Amino acid sequence: MFFGFACPVGMIFVACVLSDIFLISLDYYENLMKKNYLAYISFLFLLWGSISSPTVFAGKDYTETEVTNGGSAVGSVKYMGDLTTLTLQLHGGWDISDASKSIPEKLIVSKINNGLKFAVVSIKNISTGKKRILPTIHPVIDQQRNTFIPHVLAIVAGTTVDILNGDEELHTIHTRSKKNQPFNLGTTYKQRILETFYYPETIKLTCDIHKSAYAWIVVLDNPYFDTTDKNGYFEMCDIPPGTYTFQVWHEELGTLEKEVKINPGEITNMEFIYSQN
Repeated sequence: MFFGFACPVGMIFVACVLSDIFLISLDYYENLMKKNYLAYISFLFLLWGSISSPTVFAGKDYTETEVTNGGSAVGSVKYMGDLTTLTLQLHGGWDISDASKSIPEKLIVSKINNGLKFAVVSIKNISTGKKRILPTIHPVIDQQRNTFIPHVLAIVAGTTVDILNGDEELHTIHTRSKKNQPFNLGTTYKQRILETFYYPETIKLTCDIHKSAYAWIVVLDNPYFDTTDKNGYFEMCDIPPGTYTFQVWHEELGTLEKEVKINPGEITNMEFIYSQN
């Protein structure tokens, strides 16, 4: 009688113990999964923070260092083709604001010295040099009178650009970039859009509403570059001594390259000439 009673009690006791062990194991497993999940999420955040930083994206083969006794490069870019084929300059050569112009800016040549505006000069094969400085005040591209201003903007990779709409009408900002994230956004009057460009490439900005409006953002992987002014002049400084390939890019005329030796503490003059042929 006692044995018959004890046997069910013992079975119940064993079942309770096994149930507690199962619940403890389940709690342990859930806690372990939570810890692993949190560790996994933390890892993903750390990974994204590392790969999305400009120091990873920009200039993988470029080493920043303090440049002592560096040289400088100054020069000009000229167009020596047939000037009669150029777009008619309705402002007659007067130095007026870009906002007052309604003509294309594809090929602008100075009547003073044949200097070419909006050409981007850069050093192509430099691996060590001065620190890349991302501007705290963002460069701006504005849309005024259905025109992007400036027409060409050169930046170092990792720079954030403010894109504005200065017209009292709807515009779009459309890029078809391959390395940087492309976007197509509508903008209203006084709206400001911030976009960061991490990868070196040449990007065309267009407006889908006003088909003639476009501009260029040239993203470079090192800080040695300049955009020519209205007379075609450019300059760079703090270049480590050595021989480098200088490259000129122009949207209509293509690229030119020249090997130039930079001497310590000296100013090196150079000239790039586009001909019509």
